[in-house]
Amino acid sequence: MVQLPVLILQVNNMLLEVKDLTIEFHDHDRPETVVENVSFSLDKGEILGLVGESGSGKSMTAMAIAGLLPRKKMKKSGEIIFEEKNLLTLPRHDLRELQGDEIAVIFQEPMTALNPTMRIGRQVEEALLLHRDMTAQDRKNRAIKYLKAVELDDAERIYESYPHELSGGQRQRVMIASAMINRPKILIADEPTTALDVTVQAQIIDLLQRTNKKLGVAILFISHDLSLISRITHNVIVMQNGHIVEKGNTDEIFAAPKNDYTKKLIAAIPKVELK
Repeated sequence: MVQLPVLILQVNNMLLEVKDLTIEFHDHDRPETVVENVSFSLDKGEILGLVGESGSGKSMTAMAIAGLLPRKKMKKSGEIIFEEKNLLTLPRHDLRELQGDEIAVIFQEPMTALNPTMRIGRQVEEALLLHRDMTAQDRKNRAIKYLKAVELDDAERIYESYPHELSGGQRQRVMIASAMINRPKILIADEPTTALDVTVQAQIIDLLQRTNKKLGVAILFISHDLSLISRITHNVIVMQNGHIVEKGNTDEIFAAPKNDYTKKLIAAIPKVELK
């Protein structure tokens, strides 16, 4: 009997690949490198943590992926590959087609990200206006649906409200609804709970985890707070001075960090002793 070759099919779960990303500012007397030779990947459905102190380069890396860094007075090299496209060299028009549609961002402080003169409903619908051909009523229905999905009570009233009429936790939920309304493949959460109290912070983290599980969206979670990173992420990247110093499975790194900087960050996590 002739044996036929066995074909092994490998499923590629990689959604995004960052290769040797380097970012230099050229707005001073001498160039300043803020990110240098950073490489990592983000898989479908993964929650990947990007952690480090202020100035480590974590937010610069995230903003490069989101296409939100200025193109002047700055030099970017390397590759950011998403759906066979290099986001670093993609024409501005093509990049705008992805922003708010395939790749969405939740910012640190929703009060500065939201327009204070515009009602919430109009702001939640903005991505639909840019990327979907829908009637005004269909946009409103979908906006209210997503406001309810992020567990905002009285979504119809919030739809008609202005940002200053909402609490900080409500505004952050609005930002999540705005980011998720087009069902993006990647959600970048840049310090999304920093301005919130501990109770609301926990609610937002739980909401992001449920969003990840229910919709399968990959989340790049940026934070300086290792206690949050340990709770929400599957894998973690530790950055210092624009470099990756350690990366891998979150549980393994927290149990046995190899890099001295990572050890210092983990040792600094407050310990709660129960009596």
